[in-house]
Amino acid sequence: MNKVVEIFEPETELRSSVIEFLELLCSKGFILSGDSVEECSNCDAITRNDNQRLAEDDSNTIDTQEFLSKYYKERPFPTSIHVEIASECNERCIHCYIPHEFKQDLMDENLFNLVLSQAIELNLLHITISGGEPMLHPRFIDFMRKCREADMSVNILSNLTLLNNEMIEEMKLNPLLSVQTSIYSMQENIHDGITHQKGSLNKTVASVIKLIENHIPVQISCPILKNNVNSYREVKEWAVKHNISAGIDYSIIAQYNHNKKNINCRLSIEELKNFISEQFSSDSLFRDEIEKEITERRKKTGDDYICSICNSSICIGPNGNVFPCVGWSSKILGNIKSQSLQDVWMKSEAVKQLRAIRFKDFVNCRNCSSKDFCTICMVRNSNESSSGDQFELNQYFCDMAKIKKEIYNGC
Repeated sequence: MNKVVEIFEPETELRSSVIEFLELLCSKGFILSGDSVEECSNCDAITRNDNQRLAEDDSNTIDTQEFLSKYYKERPFPTSIHVEIASECNERCIHCYIPHEFKQDLMDENLFNLVLSQAIELNLLHITISGGEPMLHPRFIDFMRKCREADMSVNILSNLTLLNNEMIEEMKLNPLLSVQTSIYSMQENIHDGITHQKGSLNKTVASVIKLIENHIPVQISCPILKNNVNSYREVKEWAVKHNISAGIDYSIIAQYNHNKKNINCRLSIEELKNFISEQFSSDSLFRDEIEKEITERRKKTGDDYICSICNSSICIGPNGNVFPCVGWSSKILGNIKSQSLQDVWMKSEAVKQLRAIRFKDFVNCRNCSSKDFCTICMVRNSNESSSGDQFELNQYFCDMAKIKKEIYNGC
């Protein structure tokens, strides 16, 4: 608290900021206010029964979406939207789930304004802007500014090779903004070989340094492929050195048109086993994450949702198509040009069908001995299915769960 006071001197300024923040939370329905405890107790935002049930919850915690589900009487309430302002990209990453021949669209400025205005009407809390490569869009800075003016929490997904000072200055004005990028290796021949863009490693690294220097939150993703499985550690070490987060992802998915040529670079089962075994033995955080996932999955029942798609989040492509999540562009739920986002969210039959899916609908998973180590992913299933069937399980990911269980139990 003393450090906070040092930053917000004098104390009256700190008090004013705290009051302003609490009033904002009240206005959004996250907390209650009143002149007395009794007045707050009479508020119907969350019923006494809800409070009692939460008090009896083993974890004594509640996430944002669960809170909103109670507040809106279990009606699915969107909290975030993912907007692809460009499918066009200046890199040609070998594992990308977007077919390269489809990377040619840019979202019209009027369409972005429409999306943003409807997101505001729905009281969405968060917007992710991505592509393709979003910085290729000539209105990228304007789009960021409009999100800031709308007081939207913003996340940017970019390869950062096109970052410039004007973009940085706008990012600095948005205290809610974060940036995510991918670095595959600290060796140029490996990273640039994956992106098929000579000089991309040096440009991305230089941009990450600039963001750090300007106090802009940034995190790194490092997808694990055959090409970089022996050099990803350097990325993690570099991130630690610069005090930024670096996550790994070894669940590479097929392209959304069901073409599987991009997964040729995915780790083989034997390589996957060696990789996961090494993570367990060398990274305590990896084991902690697995244990956390196991705990969360064991809380789930057959009547629980699979994930957030069409329950708290939704995506919009550069042509206005609405789809369930990143990577599942083939599953068109509507188009924002002809329907409001509200109508798609509440009235689309495709949305209703996805929203009705529960864990129990995956019959082959019910009694699987490795289910606590598995993440059911409908887009992963659909993309790798020749017919686009979200229920068609893929043996690769079933084997991944078995490997995790075997190594976890053996540790």
